[in-house]
Amino acid sequence: MEVGKERTFSLRLLAGFVGGVLLALVIRSTGQPVEIVSFIARIAGELFLRGIFMLIFPLIIPILLIGIQRLTETGAIGRIGMHTLVTVLILTAIAAGIGLVLANLLSPGLRLSSEARSALLERFGGLTPSSKLTPQELVLNLLPKNPFREMATAFTSDQQGGLLAVVSFTVLVGIALARLSSEKTQPLYHLLDIVYQASLWLLTKIMYWIAPIGIAGLVFQAVVGVGWEIFSLLGAYALTVIIGLMVHGIGIYSVFLYGFAKASPLRVFQSSIPALLMAFSSASSNATLPTTLRVAIERLRIAPPIAQFILTLGATVNQNGTALYEGVTLLFLMQVFGIPLTLTEQLLVVGLAVLIAIGAAGVPGGSLPLLAGVLPAFGIPGGAIALIYGIDRLLDMLRTTLNVYGDIVIASYLNRLYHGNTSDQRGHQNMER
Repeated sequence: MEVGKERTFSLRLLAGFVGGVLLALVIRSTGQPVEIVSFIARIAGELFLRGIFMLIFPLIIPILLIGIQRLTETGAIGRIGMHTLVTVLILTAIAAGIGLVLANLLSPGLRLSSEARSALLERFGGLTPSSKLTPQELVLNLLPKNPFREMATAFTSDQQGGLLAVVSFTVLVGIALARLSSEKTQPLYHLLDIVYQASLWLLTKIMYWIAPIGIAGLVFQAVVGVGWEIFSLLGAYALTVIIGLMVHGIGIYSVFLYGFAKASPLRVFQSSIPALLMAFSSASSNATLPTTLRVAIERLRIAPPIAQFILTLGATVNQNGTALYEGVTLLFLMQVFGIPLTLTEQLLVVGLAVLIAIGAAGVPGGSLPLLAGVLPAFGIPGGAIALIYGIDRLLDMLRTTLNVYGDIVIASYLNRLYHGNTSDQRGHQNMER
């Protein structure tokens, strides 16, 4: 979408969220019968969720297979490709870990009375039996006996590994495909890209036309049972995400720039402002890529080959802000629905956050279908994703800004490593000669 259309899209989602909240609060305060409105809201919300769920597999399977193929291709450029991937994985894991720590320290999902929690469970259909799985069973179920059965039951109470098992199977197939010659696999990857692009187009249309009404219906169902508590709940959740993004963006990236890239964090940030503003307004790493490249090459004097490779790859796989957001969101929803997690399960959440971040499309809301798909694996009702849909747009803009800044930070580091200091313009000129 263009920036103007993105703003319209944001307003439509916000209108749906506000409309659902206000209608629920009015009905609660006036004591009007809620049955008819709840019936309509449930249908609208279910139609929206079904539209999202039906696209999860057509999105995630091509994303993973194509992503693995692209990652294996980095071997062609030697050490710099592997260095980039290792750096991306480390920073992404740190971001997800920060989200995990903050979610445990601030516990935003616990700001809910037992009565409100019971109302949410009733509205969203209660917890699924998979919430009783032990950590050992979760690990074993990552390798499916029948991946096609897991696809068929991924969003039902009959699932075992569910979406996680399908992801594991897809990753293994992707690794196997990557070992074959490109002559054999290129037609398949071309077909996968077509499926992905078509599914992404359909997702965009669903989000634009159906999401406002669906979000209104889902939010209405949540607020009619929770009431005014919804504001403190979502406020605490959003604050946790924002604090995490600031810690990673100001703290981790500054330390990384100063200690590894040998560059001034303030200078890199100031030079990156055009790209950051574009990322914030569009909420899309892909749409921001031309601006990010221009900033890296013209303002930060990063070698064009380094900038083009790292920033293009980073727009797809380097999603630190998304990983942090996913980690907080998963723990937040588990706290809301009263699901305790062991340390092993929380580490699994970190791994999922990293995986979802790498697999997420670089478009607005691209990670939400993947996030919705993993909720049932922890016993959380799929419709619970509605709780964060209303404010996701603002958080999406913020986390995309961090994603883009992370791409620039990594490019600055690897440019110093392979082409001298990023602030040395003479080194840049020598490299061009």
